[in-house]
Amino acid sequence: MVISSRSARPSFRFWVLGAFLVLTFFLGGGARSDIQSLAILRPIAVLVGVGALFTLSRQNLRDYRALLILVGAAIAIVAIQLVPLPPGLWRHLGGHDVVVEIDAALGLDGVWRPITMVPDATFNALAALFVPAATLLLAIQLSPEERQRLLPLLVVLGLISGFLGLLQVVGPQQGPLYFYRITNHGSAVGLFSNRNHAAIFLATLFPMLAVLASHATGTEQRARFLRASTLIVGTVMVPLMLVTGSRAGLVVGAIGLASVFLLFRAPAKSAGGSRRKVARLPLLVIAGGAALALVTVLFSRAEALQRLLSAGQNGDLRFRVWGPILDLSWKYFPFGSGVGSFAEVYQIYEQDGLLATRYLNHAHNDWLETLLTGGLPAIGLAVAAVLVCGVRSFAVWRQPARSRTRDLARMSSVILLLLILSSLADYPLRVPSLASLSIIAAVLLFAKPGKAGDSSKNNAGS
Repeated sequence: MVISSRSARPSFRFWVLGAFLVLTFFLGGGARSDIQSLAILRPIAVLVGVGALFTLSRQNLRDYRALLILVGAAIAIVAIQLVPLPPGLWRHLGGHDVVVEIDAALGLDGVWRPITMVPDATFNALAALFVPAATLLLAIQLSPEERQRLLPLLVVLGLISGFLGLLQVVGPQQGPLYFYRITNHGSAVGLFSNRNHAAIFLATLFPMLAVLASHATGTEQRARFLRASTLIVGTVMVPLMLVTGSRAGLVVGAIGLASVFLLFRAPAKSAGGSRRKVARLPLLVIAGGAALALVTVLFSRAEALQRLLSAGQNGDLRFRVWGPILDLSWKYFPFGSGVGSFAEVYQIYEQDGLLATRYLNHAHNDWLETLLTGGLPAIGLAVAAVLVCGVRSFAVWRQPARSRTRDLARMSSVILLLLILSSLADYPLRVPSLASLSIIAAVLLFAKPGKAGDSSKNNAGS
């Protein structure tokens, strides 16, 4: 979405949020708690968030009340798990009998303990919420035009990540282009530590590009150039996703690519023949992407496709552990084992037949992990968030009057859907950069149109 030269200049808030997003994508591409760059990112998030609190208006609070309540509730749930409880109450919590027995053996019966089994991990989870919270507090204060300006920034970050991943693949496996010590060496991870998260981010670019192409404004020549640019970028994204080696990314990428047909709209003011040509843009993206994908496969770089079709897929460990994790969740029900405590708690009850040389850092199903570690409050909040966003998404897809705000909201509903589906086999929202992306999408989903300049019917890009 390109803003015309007559648009107001971005405010200081916009530049702060833009810089913070860039910093988040470069420093917050992993979900581990021991990533050194988090020592820089999180304090900055606190400063940014506190500063944003002082500039909030009552209108901001009213317009985004639902999102603020959801994020506030998430922070509260994690914080409550860190509050020490009396021994008489704590020992009756589900799943805590192991620690009760140890306390009895050591004579520590009078120790007050919090709900969480791993306080350090839960405190880290609480600190991790500072980044998306700061993003939310800034994003809800942007004007409609400033919200639209975020889209090109996110696309550029996606391009940087994608092409960095390409350089990683053609370079040495232990090369300097990998930003994280623990990563998928040899795969195109880009700005991330995990190839799945890199591919999921690329998948979210397809709906963004569709909306950008729909609202390419300015002179006819400039609009054509912008649409051609989005066509090229969308086409290149297909082979970039294939080289990531992510099977989950390949699936959500196909959904993201299909969403282009729903989101893209040809300009209303173009001549009939010209508009028919522009309307073929999604087909051109599919055709060009398919051609490049074929070349990628022929040159044996389509690691994601190879892994998807490889033998032994049914034996993937992440699928076999879901049953035991679900059983373990009921053991700690209804309050959970503590957000962030999955790795340590799972090791206590890990079955002999599932032992491997690598430890399981996450459930690779964030819904299951949320149930285990957060219990009924956390899974209830997650379901409530999906329902709230679902109701809002249904409303924006029913809106007949076309506007930039409506198209951005529809795009955001697709992005959130991709992240929700990805959470069924991974944990994308535990990554600071993708968590911030989900916040931006949620703000765009709930945004209200501005008083002027939002309607598309008077633009060449309508």
